[in-house]
Amino acid sequence: MKSPLALLLLTVATGGVRAQEPSRPVRETADVSLVEVPVRVTDRDGKPLRGLQAADFTLLADGHPQGIVGFDSIDLAESSLEPGSFPTAARRRFLLLFDLSFSRPRSIVGARRAAADFVTRQVGPGDLAAVATYSLEGGFRMLVSFSSDRVQLAHAIETLGGDARREPADPLGLAFEPHSAAISEVQRDVEASRNETMAGALLDSREAITALQKVQSDEYARSRVRTMISSFAGLAQALDSVEGRKDIVLLSEGFQSRLLVGTTETVQEQDWIVNGQIWKVDADRRFGNQPLRNDLSEMTSLFRRSDCVIHAVDVGGVRVQTEPDADGQTERQPHLPGGDRNSLFEFADGTGGEVLRNANDLSAVLGKLIADTSVVYVLAFRSDRPEQEGRYHELKVKVAAKNARVSSRPGYYDRRDFRKRTAFERNLAAADAIASERPVQQIPIRLLAVPFASAGGAAVVPVQVEIPGPELLDGVQGDRTGVEVYVYALEGGRRLGDFLTQSVGLDLSRSRETLSRGGIRFSGSLRLAPGTYRLRVFVRNSETGRAGLSAADVRVPDFTDGRPTLLPPLFLEGPGEWLALRARPRGDGASDSAAYPVVTVDGERLTPAAEAAVSAGGLLRLWLVAYNLGGAAADDAHALRLAGQVLAADGRPLRAGALVVLSRSAPEPDGRRNMLLAFRAPEDLPSGRYGLRVFAEDGATGEKRQAVAAFRVP
Repeated sequence: MKSPLALLLLTVATGGVRAQEPSRPVRETADVSLVEVPVRVTDRDGKPLRGLQAADFTLLADGHPQGIVGFDSIDLAESSLEPGSFPTAARRRFLLLFDLSFSRPRSIVGARRAAADFVTRQVGPGDLAAVATYSLEGGFRMLVSFSSDRVQLAHAIETLGGDARREPADPLGLAFEPHSAAISEVQRDVEASRNETMAGALLDSREAITALQKVQSDEYARSRVRTMISSFAGLAQALDSVEGRKDIVLLSEGFQSRLLVGTTETVQEQDWIVNGQIWKVDADRRFGNQPLRNDLSEMTSLFRRSDCVIHAVDVGGVRVQTEPDADGQTERQPHLPGGDRNSLFEFADGTGGEVLRNANDLSAVLGKLIADTSVVYVLAFRSDRPEQEGRYHELKVKVAAKNARVSSRPGYYDRRDFRKRTAFERNLAAADAIASERPVQQIPIRLLAVPFASAGGAAVVPVQVEIPGPELLDGVQGDRTGVEVYVYALEGGRRLGDFLTQSVGLDLSRSRETLSRGGIRFSGSLRLAPGTYRLRVFVRNSETGRAGLSAADVRVPDFTDGRPTLLPPLFLEGPGEWLALRARPRGDGASDSAAYPVVTVDGERLTPAAEAAVSAGGLLRLWLVAYNLGGAAADDAHALRLAGQVLAADGRPLRAGALVVLSRSAPEPDGRRNMLLAFRAPEDLPSGRYGLRVFAEDGATGEKRQAVAAFRVP
């Protein structure tokens, strides 16, 4: 839990953040094998059952009953439910997967509109969604990883016909478009005609491919299906790195199920069999292809084990009997359940999902999915078996309610070594930790971010991330390793305002000593419009997978309104044992001129610190920035009156904090005034965390502002 002082630091009027503690208690660590199992319970009609208690459930792992040490009941239909108020394992995660190879292009365009409506209007505030495509030519392609940003998701859906060869803006897939604060609802309407043109391009290209596919043999068709099943199996394995249940909405028309289960016996085939001409009967066509069915069974098993359910949506709508499908076929197969004519049943049923077919109103179909998945129970137990990398544990959940149907994952794997995971798995895991704001504390990173006025209305927000070297290097083998840094600013905690990412290789033969004594100080800048943002920073060692996540709120003022503003004080310290890394220059031409300064005092170079440490009676120097406070005089000590106050960790005032002004600048054209101050910590302060509140009063206007910064006494 955050301390009152930490809460105070998050809610100061000017914004600005420093190092923050995790926003929720850790639910699972490497030292404690706490396993969380999301469970859905429905009645015979598929409606969720509410009001169940922990005593109603029985949980078995590897055949042995387990004590339920944690229980949560979450009704996602409640409008007042906030994402941080329930376990991240209970969050719904929808993956909208567009099948571009086994669907008619016009069906995909129609499904695209319903999917955009789904992510913008139907998913709940605590839900995460992702967008991906599959094609035989390009395989599986993640456009947006599981995210709360509805604008990013909708934009990815609306531009499915775009250039698939372009480099992604964000390696984790949380940002489909760079710096998307510029993508507004109005701009989306303006771009509608352009997107329809792109949809036309999608139609043209896919129509041409479909025309070629009509003349191919069954063997070629089976090879295409084999390729699809293999690609989906890889997806299933990668999704195991994402916490909780994943609902995959497969938007497709499917392929002919005769490739899997065969066809009904024809009169000619009957004659051949009667006359002993068995060799004339195509066994694969008549009985289906057993190796292909085995591959499909293994694929659906992987999805179940990764806690994934495929909901297959037949995007073809209602067809007449003779209308060709995506394979150019008109064949129906009434012997399958519900008269299903293609493979969608095989995909969905094998994972515990269902086929939503012949639906002209896809929005209503997807809305039903939201309603049917609205209640989640999370059961937690402590495994009494030591972890063994990659070992599979069977799970079984029973419920005492009458006529209840239980849906939960059939098991889970012990964690695999990070070095053995694919790049896709690693990125999915990192994106999920960031989007869910899941506590990750192997590397206890510290964060500093304060907004500054900039031309054009948007503020420049320099971000400084301090990465302790010993924790970063733990487990590193050899003289080379790497560090990944990801910074995202989400307006209102949901919509991406800006982001920056960087991966850097480290030559430890040169830097190990510095890193062992100190660490890395990474700095870069965001550009953000006025508003309140949730800042999430994720750092990971690219060799070992050790990682850390820090999150905090920062409010960006509207610097153009002329109102007085006092930014949080920035404690300054010497260079210390830090390896300095700067973010790459932005591609949009934005300037980092407002980044944190290097101040030289009596020949000593000082820079802002994410966490200042001072001994009792010791001296700290501060950099203070005010806007539209203190008039026009540079040296008038009465133009801006300053006072300090020391706060306890719980926010209680302790005593006055003496401040001495070392220097101050004249106001700049944007109203900014820079001041260098000295603060001496009281000599009787015991070890602990404290806050320094700075009061500023304009001597001419009487305007008063205050801001707080944290420090600690070792």
